[in-house]
Amino acid sequence: MSLHHRSHHLSLILAALFLAGCAKSTPPESPAAEAAPAAPAELAAAPAAAPDTASTLTANQWQLKSATDAAGQSIAAFFPTPDKPLGLLFGEGRINVTGSCNRMSAGYQLLDNAQLQATPGPSTMMACPPPLGDADAAIAGFLNGTLQVAIEGDSGATQLRLAATDGRALIFGGTPTPETRFGGPGTRAFLEVSPKPCEAPAPSARPCLMVRDRHFDEQGLASGSPGEWRALPEGIEGYTPVAGEQHVVRVKRFEQAGAAGSAPTEHFVLDLIIETRTIQ
Repeated sequence: MSLHHRSHHLSLILAALFLAGCAKSTPPESPAAEAAPAAPAELAAAPAAAPDTASTLTANQWQLKSATDAAGQSIAAFFPTPDKPLGLLFGEGRINVTGSCNRMSAGYQLLDNAQLQATPGPSTMMACPPPLGDADAAIAGFLNGTLQVAIEGDSGATQLRLAATDGRALIFGGTPTPETRFGGPGTRAFLEVSPKPCEAPAPSARPCLMVRDRHFDEQGLASGSPGEWRALPEGIEGYTPVAGEQHVVRVKRFEQAGAAGSAPTEHFVLDLIIETRTIQ
């Protein structure tokens, strides 16, 4: 082969190698650019929101389930009667005790979502015999000082744990308050309950009651004339009539929308028995 042909052949080889090198140096499309967006199942689950302690405390009424000391032993003084356990109601910076012999309360302030400061509040001064008096003393002594607060469970089975600095711990079960259930504060009313019950048109969890409206002025004195007797087939939530007694009660009245075309229905919840009269 002549020198001219060799030079021409070498030039062709070098040109081919150069083009091949350029082709190899071209970067492929980035895999990240081609990848489809991650499917929802591949995304990290968002953390569950912590319960709002302040609103949960006031949205529920709390019934005592257990009371233990620092060694984990049950404290019997908190359970004077099996059918009427102690309970707590939170609202407007005050804790009202339910199920106690005396009417008792305490002030409270949330320091953060995990602790509150409780201070002794007003109480009636009836001389309650044991074990009722012991329970009053136990809950009054507990609601004093810094308490650790924990909201546990979900909306269907909410629990409240309060722990004192000495290791005592109370656990309460929560149920929505009437204000939470009916979506509002309700209105205050006074009803006189007849000692003679009525016959409910259908089975009900509460006894059918005959009641009439009563009225009281700002000083708590009776005013005006009582209303007409009428039947409450669903009774009054939280109220149980006592044989041989006639009561005037303070209640919270809640109104529920009726079915299409029907009138709203009333629901009454006991707030306080303000008068008791013995029937001979």
